[in-house]
Amino acid sequence: MVLFYIARTFHHQGEESRMQRQLLEAQRLELAMQREVAVEQHRSAQQAAAATLRRQHQSLLQMAISDPLLMECWPGYGPRVTGSRRRQYMYANLVISHHAMCFDLGYYTDDEIEEALFHTFSSTVTKEFWQETRSRRNGSTPYGGSMRKFYELAEAAYARRTGDQ
Repeated sequence: MVLFYIARTFHHQGEESRMQRQLLEAQRLELAMQREVAVEQHRSAQQAAAATLRRQHQSLLQMAISDPLLMECWPGYGPRVTGSRRRQYMYANLVISHHAMCFDLGYYTDDEIEEALFHTFSSTVTKEFWQETRSRRNGSTPYGGSMRKFYELAEAAYARRTGDQ
């Protein structure tokens, strides 16, 4: 009789251990899902902050384009770029920034953004702007990340457009 109760006790303990393992596994899966949600929310918040910053940058550029006094607050593009051409370069900057934000937010695939930029570089002014700002851009974004990827795709589109392949 004692052996029967001991065996039954071991069986119940085994069942309890199995149920605890199942419960722990369910809790682990729940925590993993919560972590994924938190990571995605963090990424979305970062994208929203980046988009807000870009909108502010665009607003500042638009103000400078429409007001020559405010234009003087921005650094120039070199001694050869003055007046109307400077305003055009600032507008080209806005166009490129728009493409960058769309790419960063996932609205464009790599191929789509390269094609959009290839079309954008059909403008002589935009090609000149891209060429003039190359060294500063490369110095300001030397490492990985979505902006570096965007610049690489833009460089490929620029090279295709200008025949510098």
